[in-house]
Amino acid sequence: MIDSLAWDPEMESPATIAILGAGPLGVEAALYARFLGYHVSIFETRRVAHRMLDWNLRPLEEPAGKITTSLGLSALQAQDPTYIPPEPSRIFNGKQYAEEYLLPLAKTDLLFDDIHFLSPVIDISRFRVASQPAAGRFDEYPWQERCNDEFRILVEGRHRGTWVSRADCIIDCRGNRSTRVGLGPAGGLAIGELEARKEFLEHLPGDRKFDAKKYDAKSILIAGSTQEACRTLRECLEYAGHERLVWVLPPVQSDEPEFLAKARMELAQRASPSFVMIDSLGVESITPQEQGSWQVRLLKEDDSSVELQVDRIVSRTEYQETPLGPTLLAYNPQASNFLESSLQQYDLSDHSQDKHLPRARDVLTPEPGYFRLRADSLWEIGLERLRTIFAILGGRSDLDLYEIMRKQQSTGPQDA
Repeated sequence: MIDSLAWDPEMESPATIAILGAGPLGVEAALYARFLGYHVSIFETRRVAHRMLDWNLRPLEEPAGKITTSLGLSALQAQDPTYIPPEPSRIFNGKQYAEEYLLPLAKTDLLFDDIHFLSPVIDISRFRVASQPAAGRFDEYPWQERCNDEFRILVEGRHRGTWVSRADCIIDCRGNRSTRVGLGPAGGLAIGELEARKEFLEHLPGDRKFDAKKYDAKSILIAGSTQEACRTLRECLEYAGHERLVWVLPPVQSDEPEFLAKARMELAQRASPSFVMIDSLGVESITPQEQGSWQVRLLKEDDSSVELQVDRIVSRTEYQETPLGPTLLAYNPQASNFLESSLQQYDLSDHSQDKHLPRARDVLTPEPGYFRLRADSLWEIGLERLRTIFAILGGRSDLDLYEIMRKQQSTGPQDA
């Protein structure tokens, strides 16, 4: 489909595709692959749809008609002829979406035997090709040989132990939720943060694993300026079980995101002795105190500091992706530049109107056969990227299983 790449990305079925992550897009990617005749292996660090289950009773933003697909509904109906699809206008909460759609999909004959849950992937490499392209000599590298080589996937399963799997292709659906950046200035670590992290409070009101005993009548510090932090604060204020809630956030910036500016203004109006907002460059140090409390020192813009004592600390900072496999070229900046130059050549060719090219930039990596499908992207964008991946693998820019399935469903009754 993109003939300017240094390797041929097409891959005929049956070949094996490894899916990293069993959230909504991971399950959908596995379905898409299975409908096209590929073998799949799905690796999930926790359990299928755990983030949707953690979303719990919070409503999802899109109606059922937007977050279910013709492939998913067809698979459920094939598994159970009595299955009744949800009303397209219905608004699921996270728990309902997981239990009524994602988990039943994972239990279908198409996917059930291929899912490895509680099985985090800890390393990925090539099976035979160990060489790396020399700086400035990417044109001379044997890209096709690397593309034809299998991936070696090291898995650390809770029940099976450490074991190795192989795949011809990998679709990474983990999103970027691997490790939170630190509480210190500019995302660095605070003094004592690594030791304190194991005691950080993770589950708050609204979460399915919320433990009121760890929260009620406690002084809680929440650090972070993410959308997750803003949502968490609103839920905590609605629950109102804390003794004191302290929100630590950066000073106002000219390029501050709209959601943060809105939350800052809204929540400032709710300030009280039980809810305090503190502008700070970050947490300078965290020191354990008697009876499980913490002494926290906050750094101010003028190099002064503020100290306070809290019972619990909550991190709601940004997530930072942790690369998988030091030998993979997917994270190599020079290789990424080489890939981009190849795509620019394609962009200037007669194929410049290819509708998949913008999405190809989102999913292709300089590691042949390794695709990124961000699990944190919007559902509609995620599906477009998914179609692009399989259009690339199939060598057909017009390949769209959703459209094919919709046509079959619309003409089915007439054919009968």
